[in-house]
Amino acid sequence: MASLNHCSFIGNLGRDPETRFFSNGDKITNASIACTESWKDKTSGEKKERTEWVNLVFTGGLADVTGCPSVWGG
Repeated sequence: MASLNHCSFIGNLGRDPETRFFSNGDKITNASIACTESWKDKTSGEKKERTEWVNLVFTGGLADVTGCPSVWGG
C-alpha cells in the first residue's frame, strides 16, 4: 500500500540555496533552515531556547524552483 509522508517546517534560511548541475543535465539544490523553539523552564522560570537545523534536498523540477532566489525572499 502506498503512503505519503508530509512535513511542514517554519524557520529561517541559514544561507543561500546551492544548486549543482550534473553532466547529464540533472540538477540538485541544497538548503538548510533553522527551526527555533523557545519555552520557559517550569522549575527555574528561566527562558530556554533550542535551534535545530533541517537540511533540505530538492531534485528534478523542484531543484529549478527552489534554486530561484525569489522563492526564498531574495
